[in-house]
Amino acid sequence: MPCRLLLVDDHPVLTRGLATLLSQEPDLVVSGQFASGDALLAFLKAASTLPADVLLLDLRLPPPHDGLSLLPRLRREWPALKVLIFSSATSPALVSQVAAAGAHGFLDKAVEASALLAAIRAVHTEQLVFPARVQVRPLALAQPVAAPDQQAADTLLRLRQLSAREREVAGLVREGLSTRVIAARLSLSELTVSTHRRNLMQKLGVHGLADLVRFAHEHGL
Repeated sequence: MPCRLLLVDDHPVLTRGLATLLSQEPDLVVSGQFASGDALLAFLKAASTLPADVLLLDLRLPPPHDGLSLLPRLRREWPALKVLIFSSATSPALVSQVAAAGAHGFLDKAVEASALLAAIRAVHTEQLVFPARVQVRPLALAQPVAAPDQQAADTLLRLRQLSAREREVAGLVREGLSTRVIAARLSLSELTVSTHRRNLMQKLGVHGLADLVRFAHEHGL
């Protein structure tokens, strides 16, 4: 039997690309694509039987349900559905929290297609797929699932508050570019870039450029 997959990401270009990639694999079948947690839950609740084996889930989703808050409910109501988190937010603390919340794996969106396919097949066969730096006990999946850690949930909330332009500026700050270079790259004034940077630090709760760069690296901005 092929592995049936559900894809949840709020970027339709990404989900369409993933669906195209996965459709080329004879043992993988995409059973649904969704842009929000609400759409996923509605689909699962309407199904008379579990419609998929593996769920590929992003952490950053439109309110009210981000990926982290969805995990406990998925574990309670659809325990046979294996969840593989696919995210650009990859801080060790967040990955550990995802594991504790009941996910079967975590994969950085920057991985090669071959690594993604291998991870999906591994999770389908009851294997746990997490970065080597994260210690996960297999028995944890059989235990009651606690609510997401407040710190991790707060981090996701902060990330959701960022505008597309602020994310763009954060990425360039992470690369070590100066305000002048960022302004030229984005066709903005230096004052506007400085304002974006100040808003970023305020929204993310960081103090100083070094903390902003560190946060951007840890959370895939």
